Amino acid sequence: MKKHWSFLLGASVVTGIASSLLFKHGKKKLDENRSTADLIKVYQGQWWFVDKKKATQHQLTIDDKLLIRLDGKELEFALIEWNMKRLAIQDSFGFHLIIETKSDVPTTLYDEADDSTYLLEAVVPVEKLMKED
Repeated sequence: MKKHWSFLLGASVVTGIASSLLFKHGKKKLDENRSTADLIKVYQGQWWFVDKKKATQHQLTIDDKLLIRLDGKELEFALIEWNMKRLAIQDSFGFHLIIETKSDVPTTLYDEADDSTYLLEAVVPVEKLMKED
């Protein structure tokens, strides 16, 4: 009976590892099949966030050419990492800015200069708000 349980335990561990590896491989293939336009669409848009330490609100805009503006000022940057889960850049001062997504929607911005993570909220155009009424 002990051999039977050992076999079942071993088989379930092997099955778990195999399925995990296949899932990761399948997900990697899906990301590789995404075009540059698909990646840009994930990050394209306008978001706002609040810096609670400084009591200021900021606006982040990313356009269809991957130009990034913070409070209307275009950022000069080097692209470090870019996939469906994160966009990492290094600004002209050498600090990293990292935007992370959930369900293909940007949710957080990490600013290495301030060592702070901010929650991103989509900017809703006034026209869209007027249509909802």
